[in-house]
Amino acid sequence: MIKNIKNKSDIVFILDNLRDEDKEELYALFGEKWKEITLSDLENHEVLCLYLLNGKNEEIPIAMGGFFEQFTQNTSIACVWLLSTVFLKGNKTLFIKDIKRELEKASKKYSIMYNYIYKSNFEAKKWLKIFGFKFDKPYPKNLEIKDGFEFFYKTN
Repeated sequence: MIKNIKNKSDIVFILDNLRDEDKEELYALFGEKWKEITLSDLENHEVLCLYLLNGKNEEIPIAMGGFFEQFTQNTSIACVWLLSTVFLKGNKTLFIKDIKRELEKASKKYSIMYNYIYKSNFEAKKWLKIFGFKFDKPYPKNLEIKDGFEFFYKTN
């Protein structure tokens, strides 16, 4: 189940249990203080969180993401992001179904969704392709992309 959260403890739980690929990506973006910087940034934004029930019938957060909105005069654009935990393993079917549903809702609101991904985040790149994102390299000239990252986008 996906819910909007403002719960710092769930965000910390996810950051403490990130997949290695997501942790490596955040480290490449922010350096050694990646966790503090990410947490500080997320405290000021709406965060969507995917929860699953554990063996004790308790909800645990396994992924979080969202849409950083950027509106122009004629276009609604969102920078889409997602961080997932090691608990995603074994729950990928539900994950893909729920994320696909959120992206379909977002497609009605945003004409363009984009971001960039770290070179070693192969599994996330595979998911993005399943969700219809493209990696064919056109990107706005004023968008700075760090070395080791690849731009992706989806138009609606």
